[in-house]
Amino acid sequence: MGELETRVREEAAGVSERVARLLEGAYSKALKYGDVIGRVSRYSSVKVDERGVIEFEVEPEIYYSSSGKAIHRVGEYVAVVEPKTGKLILLRIMSIERRDELAVLGLEPPVSGYESRPEPAGLLTTTRIKARALLELDPEKSEEPVPATLSIEPQSPVIDPKPGVLARLLDLKDDPGPVIGSLATPSGLVKEGALTVKLPYSILLNHTLIIGTTGSGKTTLLKNMIASIYSTWEQNAPIVIAVDMNQDFIQLPLNPESRPGDPIAENAYRNVKPPESLIVVTPLPFRVINEIIDKIGTGNANSLRIAEEAAKIYYRDSIEPLLGSRIGGIGVKCLRREGFTVMCKIDAPWGPLTFIPYNINTMTMSSDKVSALAPGLTEFARELLDRVRKSFFRDSNLYPPLHVIVGALRAHTHRVSKYDKHENIFTIVKEIAIPRIASGGSNDASLRTFIIEGLNMSLESAITICLETLKTAEPHEETVKSLYRRLLSLLDSEIADVMVAGIGKLHVFEEPRWEDIIVEAEKTRAPVVLDLKWPIDKGLGSLEGPRMAAYRMLQALIDWKHSQWSRRVLGRSVLVVIDEAHQFFPQERGAREEQEASRQVASMISRIARLGRARGVGLIFSTHSPKDLHDIILQLANTKIFLRTEPHHAEKLDIPGEVKEFLPRLPDRLMAVISYAFRGGYVFAQTTTPLTAHYDISYQMFKKR
Repeated sequence: MGELETRVREEAAGVSERVARLLEGAYSKALKYGDVIGRVSRYSSVKVDERGVIEFEVEPEIYYSSSGKAIHRVGEYVAVVEPKTGKLILLRIMSIERRDELAVLGLEPPVSGYESRPEPAGLLTTTRIKARALLELDPEKSEEPVPATLSIEPQSPVIDPKPGVLARLLDLKDDPGPVIGSLATPSGLVKEGALTVKLPYSILLNHTLIIGTTGSGKTTLLKNMIASIYSTWEQNAPIVIAVDMNQDFIQLPLNPESRPGDPIAENAYRNVKPPESLIVVTPLPFRVINEIIDKIGTGNANSLRIAEEAAKIYYRDSIEPLLGSRIGGIGVKCLRREGFTVMCKIDAPWGPLTFIPYNINTMTMSSDKVSALAPGLTEFARELLDRVRKSFFRDSNLYPPLHVIVGALRAHTHRVSKYDKHENIFTIVKEIAIPRIASGGSNDASLRTFIIEGLNMSLESAITICLETLKTAEPHEETVKSLYRRLLSLLDSEIADVMVAGIGKLHVFEEPRWEDIIVEAEKTRAPVVLDLKWPIDKGLGSLEGPRMAAYRMLQALIDWKHSQWSRRVLGRSVLVVIDEAHQFFPQERGAREEQEASRQVASMISRIARLGRARGVGLIFSTHSPKDLHDIILQLANTKIFLRTEPHHAEKLDIPGEVKEFLPRLPDRLMAVISYAFRGGYVFAQTTTPLTAHYDISYQMFKKR
C-alpha cells in the first residue's frame, strides 16, 4: 500500500511539473506574439462548444494602462495561447463586465465626509470579459486557420496580438484585389488602421452585393475600390465597367479637393491614386442625333462626324462642369475599330478620355436577345416575333429593323389587306417610321423610297414582307397588340435601331462591340463608365433606354467571354459595377405584365451570373433599398457588404445576429463584410473619404455653412 501511494504521489508530482512547464511555455510564447493582457478565468468553467464562449480576466493595472485598450470595446480581437499545443485561438469580445466590488460587498474604506465624492479604490477590481472563440492556428507552421474546436485551459494567457499575428489569425491575405479599407470594430479602427482588408479578385467573380442607406458611403467605397484596382494593376486585375446612373464614376480620374490624411488613407490606401484615363460609353439618343444632323446637314451625316459632334456636346455637358471651367475648342479625333466600334479621343486635363456612342442594332441580333431587351413579352408574342424575323431573314440575310416590324404590326391591326395596300402602308410609314428617322427635322415623304442600307429595299417593301408573314400566321389580336406595345416602347427608347437619312439611303447605326471596348480599356489602363444619366439629361423621359443599354451590355459581355472560353482564349476578367441596382432588377410587383417582366429579367441575370462566374465576369450590385431589389440578387451574391442600414431592411437579410444589431448605428463608411473570403465569416472594415473627386450634395451644403 505504501509503494502504491508513493508511486501515485510521484506521478502526480510529474504531471504537476509538466503542467507547470506547459503554462510557463505558453506565457513565454505569448510574449512573442503580443502583449499579455489577462488569463482565462480560474473561477468559471471553460466549456468549448458550438457557441465557443470563453471568459477571461484582466487585472486593473493592465485595464487602466495603454496595453488594456484592446479590451475596452465589444468586437475587438484578442487571442489565447493554448498551453498543451502552443496554438493561438482567436477570440472576439462579446461582453465586458465591470463592478465596484467594494460597493457590491458593502465594504467602505475610510472616506471624507462628502458622500458623493468618487471612491477610486472601488474600481481597482478585476475586469471579466466574455469572448467567442473563432479560429485556431499554429503560428509555427505555414497553415491556414481553422474553426476553433480545441479545449482551452484555465489560466491560459490572453494576449493582444501583434498586427501581423492578428492578420494571420483572421486570414487577411495580401492577395491581389481591391482594398475595402482598414480592419475595424463597429465603433472604430483596430490597431489604429494598420490592418488592410481586401477582397481577392477570385472572390469578386462570385459576385458582391453592397447595401447601405443614402449617405452611408456606398459610392465612396466603390470609387475607392476601383482606384485601388487601377493603382496596382496586377496581371490578373479585372477591367472595371461601372453602370452610372448619377455620373458619379465619370469623376474617377479627378483628384479630390484634398487627399485624406487619416490612418486608413495612410495605411490601407497609401499607394492609391485616381486612374489616369477613362472610357465613357453612353447611349446616343435619337433626338441628339437629329439635332446634330440639323446642324451639319444630311450630306455630312456619317457616323464618324455625328460621333465627333456628340463627343463635343458630351464634354461640354458633363466634363467641363466637373473642371469648373469652360474650354472653347475641344480637340476630338474619331476612328472606327474593326468596322464597327466608333471611338472618339479627347485630350482631357487628367489624360486620355475616350468617348464611345452606344446604340443598339437589332438587325444582327437573334430574336431571344431582342426579347430580352423588352421583358414582359408573353410566350406567344415572343414566338410571333421570332417567326416574323426569321421569315424576313431567309430572304435578306439580315433581320428587319424595329421600324419595319412595328409598322407591319400596326398595318395588321388596321386590316390593310382589305383596302388599298400601297396607300395604307404609305400612311403607316408616315405615322410610324418617318418621325423616328433622324433627318435633321425634315419629315420628307420621299424617305419612304430611300433604300435601307444592307437590305436593298425601301421601308414600304420591308413592311409588306413582314405583313405577309403576319397574315399567314393569323396571330391572336391580343398577341399582336402586346408585341406592338413592347416593340414601339423599345423603338421609342431612342437608342435602338437609330435610323439616319443619308443621300438616298437609310442607315441604321452600328452597335459598338464590347470586345473592342475591353481591348481599348486594357491598352489604356482605363475604367469604363456606362453613363446612363447623360441621355436622360438630354430629354429621355423614362428609364426604358438606360435599362435596355445595361441589359444589352451584360448580354454582349457574356456572349463575348463565352466565345473566348470556347476558343480557349484567356483574357482579363471583367468586373461590372451596377449602382442603384434596384432600378434594373426590381421586385415582382405591379400588374401581371410587370411581374412577368421582372421574372424574365431575373432569369436573364441568373444566367449571366452563373456563366459569368465560370467565364470571368464578376458583378457588384449596390443599392440603398434591398426590399425593392429582386430576391435573385440576394441569392447570387456570395459576398455581402453592409454599411449603415435601416432596421426594416436588415430584417429581410440573412445576417449574423451580432452584426445585425449594429447596422442601424454604424458611422459613415464603416461596414460589415460577410464573405467566405474570411475564416471568421465576416469582418468589420472602414474605408476612407473619397480618393477621387466625389461631389456630395450634403457635404457641399455643409461646407458652405
